[in-house]
Amino acid sequence: MGAVALAVLFAVAIPPPADGLVDRGLARVFSALVAAALVALAGAYLLWSRRLKTRGLAMALAAVWLAAGVAAFAARLSATGVCTARHDGRSVVIGAELTPVGRQYAADNPSLSASELLFDSAGVASRVWTAESIEQCRIRLLATHVLWIPCLIMCVLTATHAWSTGHALLPARDAPAQAGIPVAGRVTAPRYDVFISYRHGGRDGEFARELLHALEEDGYRVAIDERDFPANASFLQEMERCVRESRITVSLVSPRYLGSGHCEEEAILCRVLDMGDRKRRLVPMILEPVELPAWLFGLVGIDCTKDNPLVEPFDRLKAVLGKPLSA
Repeated sequence: MGAVALAVLFAVAIPPPADGLVDRGLARVFSALVAAALVALAGAYLLWSRRLKTRGLAMALAAVWLAAGVAAFAARLSATGVCTARHDGRSVVIGAELTPVGRQYAADNPSLSASELLFDSAGVASRVWTAESIEQCRIRLLATHVLWIPCLIMCVLTATHAWSTGHALLPARDAPAQAGIPVAGRVTAPRYDVFISYRHGGRDGEFARELLHALEEDGYRVAIDERDFPANASFLQEMERCVRESRITVSLVSPRYLGSGHCEEEAILCRVLDMGDRKRRLVPMILEPVELPAWLFGLVGIDCTKDNPLVEPFDRLKAVLGKPLSA
């Protein structure tokens, strides 16, 4: 509303570019309405689309408004120079095309300016310029009179909005493609499709990388420790975060994974996922024959030890996952 009021104030304060354009009072009302309408429409669009704009895009939009304002002001100056002439201390609307009499007189007096031609015609523009061109100039002057005002106001408004409330213009975090996941009595939005829990080194690490590449090639968002855990973060805290933020946690089960003294994964998964969640959101992939511990009891899992499985393990996992979040 403040921007609309400012546009109206400027439009009313700026006098019409020439006498005879329209009635001065009507010209000011027309200018105020045009400026207010343009600022209101542009401002409404800005408010409607602000959540979709980054700060950079908002500043780019401000630059576009600035360029439009400068272009509109240049068009106003050009129209004023071409379509007006001074006579008796005032600006008068003239035309861009001379009448036959005007052409002859101008040819006989090539050094005369438009104001001098108007003076010699006793201030009657239609004696020198055609009525059609005078009307075209009148429309041109009206169209360019205040167009620069809303453009520059919107430039300032957009730039100010971007810098003062930039947090509202920042892009939202990755939005989930499906409903939130209940975790330990609360609902969190999934950020990843899969978190891969595995034991580093040997066959386990190689399999984890193969799985990572296979899933990401199909558009799944995958979290894996050596890439997605910050270097200065707590391993256990990051593991818990990824379990909470993933639709599915895949445990690459091997004797090494279940080896004595390596129970961090068990502790994290049991704390984050209750038994119901474990059945829905925990998928053991069995890399080598091993007896599953109690905390994996009741889960079928995916057996990767068979030479010729009916369905490839990676395909079985993708069937459990369904469409990736990015879809």
